[in-house]
Parts: sequence; C-alpha cells; structure tokens
Amino acid sequence: MATFFRFWTRQAEARPFATVAATEACLSACGDLIAQTIGKHLPSKNHSSETNTPASGYDLWRTSRFVLFAVCVSPLGVKWHRFLDRTFPIRSQNTWFKSKPRVSRAKRRSEQKHTARQVGKRLACDVLLYEPTMYALFFSSMALMEGGGLDDVKYRISTLLLPTYLTGLTISPIIQSINFAFIPLIYRVPFGSSFDLFWDSYLSWVNNEKLAMIEDNAADQTS
Repeated sequence: MATFFRFWTRQAEARPFATVAATEACLSACGDLIAQTIGKHLPSKNHSSETNTPASGYDLWRTSRFVLFAVCVSPLGVKWHRFLDRTFPIRSQNTWFKSKPRVSRAKRRSEQKHTARQVGKRLACDVLLYEPTMYALFFSSMALMEGGGLDDVKYRISTLLLPTYLTGLTISPIIQSINFAFIPLIYRVPFGSSFDLFWDSYLSWVNNEKLAMIEDNAADQTS
C-alpha cells in the first residue's frame, strides 16, 4: 500500500491531470457498479411489475457514461482546488496541531483562527459555487449522453438538482472542511473522491431512476 501511495504521488507530481483523471475514472466506475448492484435488489417505483425483477447483467454503457463524465470534469477539480489555494492561502496545514513547541500559545491560536477563516471561505465557495455547477453539469451531460434533448436537460435540472444539492449539504461540508484544513493540495481531489465513492453511487442511482421514469412516461404516451 505504501509503495502504491508513493507511486501515485510521483505520478501526480509529474502528471497531475492525467493521474487525477485515471483515479476519478476508477472511483466513478466503482461508484456506478455499486449503484447497479444495489439497484438489482431494490424494486424501482418507476417501473412496471415486469421490470421490477433484478436484471441479470450490468449496464456497462451506463458505467462508461459515468466514467467519461468523471474524466472530463477532473481537470476542473484540479484547477478549482488550485484556485482556492491561491485565493485563500493557509500558512500551514498543521496549525491545528502542536507541531512547533517553541511557538507561543497566542501565536498558535492566531494561526488556528487564520486557518479557520480561510477554510470557511474555501468551504463557502465550494458549496455555493462549485457543487451546484457540478450537479448541473452532471445531469445535463447524462441527459445528452443518454440521447435526450434540451427538454430532458431542463427537466432533470429542474427536478433533480435542488434535492440532490440539499442532500449533499448533509455530507460534503464535513468532508471538505477536513480536506481544506489538513490535506495537501496534491491529494485533495482524490481524497474528496474517495469519500464520494458512495455519493457517486447515489448520483448514478438517482439519475438512472429519473431516466427510467422518463422512458416509462414516453412509453405510456405512445401506447
């Protein structure tokens, strides 16, 4: 494990975008396969009784779409964290710990307050700007890659974006606070994505449920 970690670090330092893209591809594929595995054992409220039986195989095209999206947006994640690092710099990632015995208590408290303010600013930007943008891009991209048009894009954004965003607010602020406060820049995207593995499963499931409902409605209209 340590050998792999050192290898990943070397690759990320030399090729940050390619390394993060490959990491995101693996994590997003795992997330979608987890969602499909769970979905096999959960009847869908949007399907008829004939389609409520578990499917025999995995939809690899669905996984491929999820992976393609993750790879395409991964450079945005790298650039976003670099932007936050430059805009709201933190003097030390270790100010919460007593790592410098000779530093006075007042100095250490000052450093901790500075870190807390900067982390708060990063978190506010991430929650208010980056996350809703990513959700909008996700549902739009899935709609288009699944063969839908602009009406489908508008429908998914209007029905899925806000509930998904509000659900994410129960999880992401905690993870991102740790990420911004303690994790070095090079590891922030994969650190967040490692926790997002199960969140990606949720997104994949939500998107597929909405697709199934759209298909069922279209079938009802043509019948």
